[in-house]
Amino acid sequence: MITPLRSRVLALLALSVTLAGCSRSPVSPIGSGQGSAEQTAVTTTLASSPEFTSDSLMDVGSTPSPFGAQWTGPAGPAAAITPRYWWRTISSAERSLTFAFSDSDSTGRPRQADVTVTRHLLGQLNIYKAMEGDTMHLDSANVVHKPIDDTWVRHLRLRRFVFHESGQSVWFVTGVSGVNVTSNPTSESIQSVRVQATGLDTTLTDPAALWTLPQLCHVAPGDSLMLTATTSHTDDIVLAYWHDRRERFHANGDGTYSFKLRLGDSELNGPRFFAVNALSHDTLYDDTLPYDSAAWIFYCVVGSAATGPHF
Repeated sequence: MITPLRSRVLALLALSVTLAGCSRSPVSPIGSGQGSAEQTAVTTTLASSPEFTSDSLMDVGSTPSPFGAQWTGPAGPAAAITPRYWWRTISSAERSLTFAFSDSDSTGRPRQADVTVTRHLLGQLNIYKAMEGDTMHLDSANVVHKPIDDTWVRHLRLRRFVFHESGQSVWFVTGVSGVNVTSNPTSESIQSVRVQATGLDTTLTDPAALWTLPQLCHVAPGDSLMLTATTSHTDDIVLAYWHDRRERFHANGDGTYSFKLRLGDSELNGPRFFAVNALSHDTLYDDTLPYDSAAWIFYCVVGSAATGPHF
């Protein structure tokens, strides 16, 4: 007979499998090191669900994106370069985990684990710049390279459940935060992201806040997401990421930026990643100044609201 607890654990397992569909590329298992048995068990759970410790948006390289008529505004008199194409190359992505255990049972074993996932991303930003008589033919002599040194942080909560019939303990992810990605050095910051769709109007202000699947933003296939980002500068380059798409927000001139993302009618149901990335103006328009970036990454569920358990 399936007990209520067993049903709950099976539902949690289904949630983990569902969220695993968000990851577009595999991630190597995380080494367990010399931690405690519970730490090793939690690490094993996370290794089997790599989407919780990666995002496949900001921690992988990107293909060249054009700065055509829909991208570029006036470069300004102080601009050293005019970008034609730009892309990221990520050469290293070191990952570390920190653990905080709590809510011990009668035997002293913890039932809750809060894990902070930190990724140190190294690489370079590549900018193909326009030159006099530019033919748009890519020439390595026209490419500016800027070092990337990003820190990527996500918070996770796991609970340990026990199958009473067998006594077996299993750890499941029950809470997932967004991701905060910041460059070193950085002057950029995202203050809020407002998300609007049919029956949805919410403002995200803290990427470190924990979410469960039923709490995530939901949008129907064929609907549109209206995103409004507020950043620390009025001349930022603000970008929206969705799967393999990278498109620019419209600058409203007051530190807010707007973008409307229309989902295809055949968009598959399920959780998705979306990201908002703010680059400083000089990141792309001045070859003497460093890469300066801030990004938030969140889950968004395509399809009907989840009916699974609230944790």
